[in-house]
Amino acid sequence: MSIEANKDVIRRFMTAGDAATRDLAAIWDSFTPDCTFPTLAARTGRASFTVTDYRTFLLDYFRALPDATFTVDELIAEDDRVWAHITIRGTHSAELRGVPATHRPVEYTQLGLYTLREGKIARARAVFDDVTLLRQIGVQV
Repeated sequence: MSIEANKDVIRRFMTAGDAATRDLAAIWDSFTPDCTFPTLAARTGRASFTVTDYRTFLLDYFRALPDATFTVDELIAEDDRVWAHITIRGTHSAELRGVPATHRPVEYTQLGLYTLREGKIARARAVFDDVTLLRQIGVQV
């Protein structure tokens, strides 16, 4: 696939997660069946993190930030990889990272590196600005 086509895959994935257009089927369809999530595996102390694990993670995330929006600030692509700088905004409405709902607005960033195969995400690595997020929901860090 072309570099622009790969960027479009990531744009569609982010748009599908946005509260205004949330389309879970489109999100799940964004991944290869064997997609891996190394950052989430490391974060949870697990050897691996599968698409099924990601579904559970994302549904919990959408409960915590039901009005979440994802703004793609920048995409950089080379070969089968796309780097994405995303701004996430929403309202903390249910438990998130062990913190009960505060109903406070949040805004923080994510940097992701996505490896694509045949028009789908085959590997997803993302780093979230957890310090900013946690401070906004009242956690001293």
